[in-house]
Amino acid sequence: MSDRNSGIEEYRGTTPVWSWLSYLQRRRVVSAVRYGLLAIVAIVVFFPVFWMFNSALRPVQTLVTTSPDIFTTNVTLENYVELFTETRFPTYLRNSIIITSGVVLLTTVLATLGGYGLARINIPRKKYFARGILFGYMFPAILLAIPMYILWSNIGMTNSFLGLMLAISARSLPFSLWLMWQFFQTVPESLEESAVVAGASRFQAFVDVALPMAKPGIIAVSIFSFSIAWGDYTFALVIMSDIDLYPITIGLESSFIPGQHTDWELLMAGASIAVIPPLLFVFFLQKYFLQGFSPGGT
Repeated sequence: MSDRNSGIEEYRGTTPVWSWLSYLQRRRVVSAVRYGLLAIVAIVVFFPVFWMFNSALRPVQTLVTTSPDIFTTNVTLENYVELFTETRFPTYLRNSIIITSGVVLLTTVLATLGGYGLARINIPRKKYFARGILFGYMFPAILLAIPMYILWSNIGMTNSFLGLMLAISARSLPFSLWLMWQFFQTVPESLEESAVVAGASRFQAFVDVALPMAKPGIIAVSIFSFSIAWGDYTFALVIMSDIDLYPITIGLESSFIPGQHTDWELLMAGASIAVIPPLLFVFFLQKYFLQGFSPGGT
């Protein structure tokens, strides 16, 4: 009997602890490890955002120290008041909203019409043409900025909202067009043909049948073009020369990092305001984006 017990103890000593856990216990361990890793990733990702807002809400005396506190009770809104009353930040914010709205509208309309045309019109080697359009998105912005500046200078489009909108739209349009082409390929053409047989014109079939079914793609293109336009730095730096026409990306740099001295409190306050419009844009459109993927979404 003692030999049998010693054998069991020896077997237990060589068997992994994992095998002695029940199925429910294993699930709990896996969940704990998973959520722990997600918490670590979330802390690493969101800590810069937290520090940005934390720096914007504290006096500059507590910010520019050798050992600033992570958490502070000395919260103030003076940085935001100064930002909106004594700097050009409201002008930069207005310019970014105007430029981004134009880019989103222009890119979404052109990508929707172009993607529908690629999906419905039979042209030779259409796939190669679509891939060639997507290839244009692979070039970095800095590689396109100089030739575009030369072209824009010759036609008098520099230092204007329209010129910057067209430049950014040219950057975001290739991928948006390819994306809408993919979405319209999933829309059955027989539905549009049925609408035409019922008396609708081709354009009415496009508006009443194809567009509602392609809503997820339209929302995705809007979000993509918004992110490209709102965060653009290269084209704005090359095309714009008037400080009153600067968007928020280069406006923050030119105003609060002028030379050796950096106004960290105003820079952080401006950056914290700059991240709010993209968050609100995605927040209000995500339900329509997800609704379009649902079985009953229209």
